[in-house]
Amino acid sequence: MNFHDAELLATAANRTQWPDSTLPEVMFAGRSNAGKSTLINTLVNRKKLAYTGKTPGKTRLLNFFEVDHRIVFCDSPGYGYAIGGDDTAEVFSTLIDPYMTEREQLKALVLVLDIRRTPSEDDLTMMEYARANHLKVIPVCMKADKLSRGAGISAMAKIAKALDVPAASIYPVSGTKKTGTDAVFQAIESICEAM
Repeated sequence: MNFHDAELLATAANRTQWPDSTLPEVMFAGRSNAGKSTLINTLVNRKKLAYTGKTPGKTRLLNFFEVDHRIVFCDSPGYGYAIGGDDTAEVFSTLIDPYMTEREQLKALVLVLDIRRTPSEDDLTMMEYARANHLKVIPVCMKADKLSRGAGISAMAKIAKALDVPAASIYPVSGTKKTGTDAVFQAIESICEAM
């Protein structure tokens, strides 16, 4: 199951450019190159809705996509590979912090991780910040096809321990094989419908 109808609603450098919408919103965040844009594109069954590229850190703004006229996906800048120096803190303070603390429509954070990597300090900070702002967190491990089944289970157990969540609450996804997105879709829908 995928979302079907998706379009760019707004691109925002600050709160004055947030879209005028009352639909529930879900923010996607993660380290650059974790697979955030790939996840968004796979969920909406589109190849180029969200930007994907070989150069990390290309998303420099908040990009809002209206999906099926009922949910808004917010693609945030990847952290860890800021171009032109380490301005992750500045991006957080000017873009992400106001959005996470002030946007009433924001219901959940999809924390995008690379299944092959231990969550970074930035990942842990983002998760704790979401919890502090009463947002539901959906941890998604991308690139699940890069590991064998046994190695994937082991990697997810380590990630779950680092995040202090049950392993069953983490969603393994392969953008290449397009597997695992149904469960993510259902998690997003259930959160938005409950609000």
